[in-house]
Amino acid sequence: MGKVNFLFIYPDFLEATRHIKTIPGNYNEGIASISAVLRRGGHNTCLYHQTYMPDKEGFIERVKSYSPDIIGFTVRTSALDFVAEMAGWLDEALPGVFVMAGGYHPSLAPDEVIGLRGIDAVCLGEGEYVTLDFVDSFAQSGQPDTKSDSFWIKCDDGTICKNPVRPFVEDLDTLPFPDLDLFNIRRLKSNATQNTAEVIVSRGCLYSCTYCANAQLRNIYPDKKRYTRFRSPENAVALLEKVLEKDPEIEAFNFNDAILNMYTDWFYAFTALYKERIGKKYTCNLRFDHLDEKMARELADSGCYLVTIGLENGNEDFRKKYLKRVMKNEHIIEVSHMLKRFGIIVYTYNIIGLPFETLALSLETIKLNARMHTDNVIASNFFPYPATEIRRIAEEAGFLDPSVSPHDPVQLRMPNYPRRDFMYVKFGFLKLIRKYRKIYQKYEGDDLARRIARLDGKIMGKRHPRGLIGAVRRRRHLMVVSLKRNVSRLLPAIYKKLRARSIKSKA
Repeated sequence: MGKVNFLFIYPDFLEATRHIKTIPGNYNEGIASISAVLRRGGHNTCLYHQTYMPDKEGFIERVKSYSPDIIGFTVRTSALDFVAEMAGWLDEALPGVFVMAGGYHPSLAPDEVIGLRGIDAVCLGEGEYVTLDFVDSFAQSGQPDTKSDSFWIKCDDGTICKNPVRPFVEDLDTLPFPDLDLFNIRRLKSNATQNTAEVIVSRGCLYSCTYCANAQLRNIYPDKKRYTRFRSPENAVALLEKVLEKDPEIEAFNFNDAILNMYTDWFYAFTALYKERIGKKYTCNLRFDHLDEKMARELADSGCYLVTIGLENGNEDFRKKYLKRVMKNEHIIEVSHMLKRFGIIVYTYNIIGLPFETLALSLETIKLNARMHTDNVIASNFFPYPATEIRRIAEEAGFLDPSVSPHDPVQLRMPNYPRRDFMYVKFGFLKLIRKYRKIYQKYEGDDLARRIARLDGKIMGKRHPRGLIGAVRRRRHLMVVSLKRNVSRLLPAIYKKLRARSIKSKA
């Protein structure tokens, strides 16, 4: 065979958007990195980037157009149902094509994915060189090597060959730069506001937050201590220069690393080179307990205009007990105000519907955002991802109902946090923040405490129609989202300007 035609299939949509064909897609670093390694190894790669669920006939026709020898699905937990359906179609129409799956879900729940009809193998963990070795062997023999590191493979006798996970690549500089030809940067969601390129210069995270897959992915490797790795500052900047060479009109970078300033020395060495050789605006993810005034000043000086930081829940004891996030609220507020003094826009990640959450706890999260003067929030629905500690907590508490669809926004069944309260918080998050913020800005002392308690009482009172309000706000939200999608599709230049103006106004 000599070389292999490898087709990546990337289901990049949700249940709510599976039929909408106008939504831009997301960048996937794993796919781009594996593609670069395969191409350097002499193989051909292509990408079927699905931003909506295709029908069976269109799917098979599109796959055939690539003439693949091997197909690789990347699988998010929320996309598992779609992958299962498409893999079944492939099993019927193209039984001779080898199909593998990789990504977070196959790495954390390999038994579930290898059991799907049409899936011949799953790759656990990072896939660059293990996939290359697998493909090289396949190119020579036309058959899968059932002893391939990091792969679980269905054997001819019906058994599953479960091979050990190969140690991860410790030095990221030894990896080629991601395949910049695979994704069309201009058509990605990160490019909706301005010409922005999404990049990742690290892998892993030092922390073990109970809801995050990073800690569990670290645990599949024999050597866990060095799992958190960064490209060297020089190599990271060289990657950015390569991106700018590919598209000189890029105006900003979006660093989608778990925590860009994870290692202080690395961060300062990187920003020094960044200011000297790149000089573009950027956004990044940070962590409150990695920030001080010196760091905030350096962020602003190096071009950072927006940061997104994980808050998750507003109660200190709850965060510590259930999320393993030990941070003081007063420090969180201080850091947020400090970032804003340096002209940096602050967004927060928040989770709604965590195990043992109540409406009162949700209001604590809202009130902390109000005190922080957060510019915007990302309020995510809790999902009990496989193998995570928070899933075990939910299971032991009896909150998980196996009949609940993975696409239901309310994943847990908790008597103290009914669906009406969840929907009320979900679709009123920003509005409630603004209400509380007005009180915090206008009043002090005992008067402040009385007015906050009065608003708390009104919201949590039995007569407050939370169910009706949540339903109305949800419908209004869906209408606004639909309008934005239509404007972005029909008038993309105007939409981009309006988005950029909205972000600028928050600075």
